[in-house]
Amino acid sequence: MKLPPLNALRVFLVAAEQLSFTRAGDTLHLTQGAVSRHIQSLEAHYGLQLFVRQARGLALTPEGMALLPAVRDAFHRIEAASDAINRRSRELRIKTSPSIAARWVLPKLAGFRARHPELIVSMISITGFDPNFKSREYDISFQASLTKEPGLVYHRLRPARFIPVAAPALLGNATPPAPEAFRDYPLLHPSHDDNFWHHWFTLAGVEVSGNLDAYTFDTLDLAITATLRGMGITLADESMIGEELANGSLIALSDIALQTEWAYYLIYPQELADLPSVIAFRDWALAEFAEASAGTG
Repeated sequence: MKLPPLNALRVFLVAAEQLSFTRAGDTLHLTQGAVSRHIQSLEAHYGLQLFVRQARGLALTPEGMALLPAVRDAFHRIEAASDAINRRSRELRIKTSPSIAARWVLPKLAGFRARHPELIVSMISITGFDPNFKSREYDISFQASLTKEPGLVYHRLRPARFIPVAAPALLGNATPPAPEAFRDYPLLHPSHDDNFWHHWFTLAGVEVSGNLDAYTFDTLDLAITATLRGMGITLADESMIGEELANGSLIALSDIALQTEWAYYLIYPQELADLPSVIAFRDWALAEFAEASAGTG
């Protein structure tokens, strides 16, 4: 059966809820005559009467009463779907690690929101990486990555470079120690892989063997926080401690930097490359963070 006109159903819904063509017209910004014509077209479509006039005004016929809940539910569903689509077009879901979130994104995110107040920003801070964005729980990611996956756009932001740092409180009045004296202090590991320190000591020309006993943290941000509290020396990515180095709350103990094969990227699926929210965030992020060119995996 051919469906009735959508506009006529909308007029029927408002008129049936208010039981007045005049009030329905006021709500819909239509004349009473226009409301009557919509109702007449709907009644002609079904071949039956939907309203009856009574002494106290309009009333629904049994057929009108049967139609009303179905029409009301249909319009509620349409409105809910439209709201969801509208929200999705204005939503930007960012996934990143806790350290990048705390030390890169959050300090600058207010600037992005000021430039794009129309966007709804959601941040997901978790470890691990879904290289194919299969979960579809986020649109764009700040990520340290070693390889590139097909179907994703990669914008290289900066290399990962680690330098040894400590808080002044740890050193007291002592001069910053030479690399061979670092083991006189607790060494803080910014990951569960203690090869960071072994690699750095090799780069510095210091022979070490065995375990480098110290504190181990699962995020760089935690290691930096512990270092700020004077708990030891850590290897920190210099791009994440610029403020602390500038204000003196952390001291660089050496200019020898361990540059890993990893680099930081802004990543999103190729299929989302034309999404306005992704374009807006990409352009902003590249202006704020990028040091190199973009590429597609």
